[in-house]
Amino acid sequence: MRDRQRFIRPASLLVGALAWMMMFAAFASAENDPFGKPDTCRILVDQDQKTGQGVIHVSVFNDEDLAALTLPFSYGDGDSPVRCDSVRFRNTRTEFFDMRTASIDTVGQTVLIGLIADMTGKKPPMPKGDGEVAVIYFTFPANQRFHDFVMDTTMVKPFNLLKFVTPDVKAVYPEFDNSQALIRGGIPIRAPEKPKEGENPPEKKAEEKR
Repeated sequence: MRDRQRFIRPASLLVGALAWMMMFAAFASAENDPFGKPDTCRILVDQDQKTGQGVIHVSVFNDEDLAALTLPFSYGDGDSPVRCDSVRFRNTRTEFFDMRTASIDTVGQTVLIGLIADMTGKKPPMPKGDGEVAVIYFTFPANQRFHDFVMDTTMVKPFNLLKFVTPDVKAVYPEFDNSQALIRGGIPIRAPEKPKEGENPPEKKAEEKR
């Protein structure tokens, strides 16, 4: 019973946080970034092939204060034997946020991070700056080869996209840098499928069906 209560409480907080952020964004004027230099979310992967342990560093550059952040990521291609274990906020720029949540979908291989700076009216937003906002830990079989893949941002249902929200209720869609987010499994990234001889490519087939 205690275990069930422990699960229900974080799950309820996550649902509440995401609902709040969706409501917040519904009234926001969504813009790419009208504040100057484009805000950016970066992810960097540190992977230890010997131990099968990995760390994903999530960093944010922002040149305006931020009240909330939605950070959805995919960490596999659906078949990858990679497991997301936990998310840490301690010793990051979001350590003292009122709401710090992480929802890990082991089937869809996604992790959705929701961050709200102030829910009590007593804390300031995240100030301008550049640095780590979350750390994601994952494991993979050290003795099993799998296809390499690049960790990416994604859309997590119902409408969670990579997005920042300013204190004056403006949504900002930041740039995303995953140039250092390759997870190595020992098998090169799958190349796009080539059509068989005499067969139209997939995009051509789609056009013919219209």
